[in-house]
Amino acid sequence: MLEAYFLTGIVIPGTLIVDAGGILVQRGLLDFLDLVWFVAVGSILGSEMSYWTGRLAKDRLPGRRRIENSAAFARATRLFARHGGVALVIGRFLGPVAGLVPLAAALAGMERRRFLIWNIIGSVPYAFVHVAIGYALGGALGQIGGSVTRVAVLIGAILLLLAVLWGLLYSLLRLLPLAGMVLAAALRGIAEIPLMAKALKRHPETVHRVVARFDRSTFTGLPLTFLSLLIIYIGVVWIDTAMDFALDASMAALDMRLAELIHQFWSPAPIRIASWITIPGGVRVVAPLVAATLIWLVLAGQRPLATGLTVSVMGNTLTVSLLKHAFGRSRSPLGYFVETSGSFPSGHAAVSVAAYGMLTYVLWRTRVLRAESALLLAGLVAFAIGVSRIYLIEHYLSDVLNGWLVGALWLTIGIAVAEWLSSRSFAYRPVRGRTRIAGQMAMIAIAGFATVGLWRHEPARNAPAHIADVTVSGPLALSGPDLPVMTESLIGTPVDAISLVVFTRDERTLSNDMEASGWTPAPPPSPGRILDAISAAIIGNEDPTVQMVTHFWRGMPGDLTFSAPSGGTATLSVRHPHARFWRTEYVTPDGFRAWVGAVGLDDDADRAPDQEISADQGLNDSLVQALIGQGATARGRISLPLEGSSGPASMAADITVLVIGH
Repeated sequence: MLEAYFLTGIVIPGTLIVDAGGILVQRGLLDFLDLVWFVAVGSILGSEMSYWTGRLAKDRLPGRRRIENSAAFARATRLFARHGGVALVIGRFLGPVAGLVPLAAALAGMERRRFLIWNIIGSVPYAFVHVAIGYALGGALGQIGGSVTRVAVLIGAILLLLAVLWGLLYSLLRLLPLAGMVLAAALRGIAEIPLMAKALKRHPETVHRVVARFDRSTFTGLPLTFLSLLIIYIGVVWIDTAMDFALDASMAALDMRLAELIHQFWSPAPIRIASWITIPGGVRVVAPLVAATLIWLVLAGQRPLATGLTVSVMGNTLTVSLLKHAFGRSRSPLGYFVETSGSFPSGHAAVSVAAYGMLTYVLWRTRVLRAESALLLAGLVAFAIGVSRIYLIEHYLSDVLNGWLVGALWLTIGIAVAEWLSSRSFAYRPVRGRTRIAGQMAMIAIAGFATVGLWRHEPARNAPAHIADVTVSGPLALSGPDLPVMTESLIGTPVDAISLVVFTRDERTLSNDMEASGWTPAPPPSPGRILDAISAAIIGNEDPTVQMVTHFWRGMPGDLTFSAPSGGTATLSVRHPHARFWRTEYVTPDGFRAWVGAVGLDDDADRAPDQEISADQGLNDSLVQALIGQGATARGRISLPLEGSSGPASMAADITVLVIGH
């Protein structure tokens, strides 16, 4: 629907989304006919919206020649003039033009009933064809999957994503003026409705002020209105996120669980890449880069841009510093590098938007970059730096999100200042003579100083966190609040109860006995395993040992995960029985360490609660008997109350205690 409507079709790749849906149909996750009728109805509704917008805008569009000079609109008009109603069928397959053909039909005076008939006729084959294309693509991916490595999948996905993003930005910037013009004409048509016109005449001053706010010929009109609304919107969203962080304890818990999960996926190569990506967000790079850019802008006579850049960077720096002191959030102990400043918000994330966003804006205003290239570059830089901070656990997720918002706020303010100064009639001349030469030498010196300092910079690294062992008198001595009964999901909802405690001297012994009992160990988590899981899901070659669902105990993901055959072929790895174990700090005097385990099925949302408990308990009992068969000794059971329960024993978790080894 959104692509069929011309205003949203210029930015939303509806056809690609439908093709992706076809892949999901091939994978058995969606029904073919359900998706077809859903797409067809959406296409009909979107085209109806384009048609009625054109009806409202008809004969009210200023500069019709300018509109007809639009390549996309001219293409849609020629298509409609040549084929009539059939153009509505053909236009469905022309991407962003799909929303412009109904608009052209309305402006050409196509009769309402005739349009509706052709609209329905055109939407049905569009839905069938593109869902079928996605289905065929899914099958092709399955055929070639065995010859495609995960590196190739990653590179191909990145290149495809960049191409799609650039194309969307290109279409947006080309068609947005046309869309705005048509929408304005439609609004004028609404204003001319007798009842609405009568109401507007009662408030002439208010109407004049509103119209002035949308005047595109002056900065104080539409540009200032848009920038002001953007500043207000970003500010409101920032306040909302800050309040969530300050008042909602679940947000902090989510941050910590995610940090623990990411820590499990650390590996040398991604660490090196993230370490290099995060460097441009530091003061050692940003300060000289901004200083050199300011000198260049002053020498070139671009003082409005220099002022806007200064406002954006300095305002962002001051705001981040004040917020860090105000919230006083400590850094995660899992961070890769030693950091002493506050964690909330992320200064790197903020500067990636405020500084680098403003720098790309400067490159666009000085015609070094095209607008779509500048937008894509700014987004990629901000995203890469922010993600690197999360992966290195230098910041929590909420730190980075809030930092992006702070940076976006000051970026918008900086652009507003630059545009306001540029709109004034005063002209700034470029600097010439000896002053220009001195400025150029200063730029070279700053660049050299920054390069040397960056090359010699080796930030200190955090030592691995260590938890001291706690000695317990025996295997049945585990109890109390330090032994939570329930595991949790990433967002904190209860998942499974701890059903097994195994005491063993080392991890290898537990793993060997689990394998001997028929359970398959999941490979150690790594970024490569994530790519493998995604690739397997696409090509239809799932690995039941891939941890697609992560459980947390005391805020930490499992240290060992095993899967067991489910007795049949499952379409997703989460449909297999899993056993997850967490290493604890509890050790007996003779050196046996406690591992707590949760055994159960991760799926089957259709099961009733009593069926779920029965199935999980049966699976746990089966595992216990298998381990005993491998030589484990049953020491008894401990019963701990479930969180929030204070009633009968039936509300307690019954935990089996085993000892492996001698």
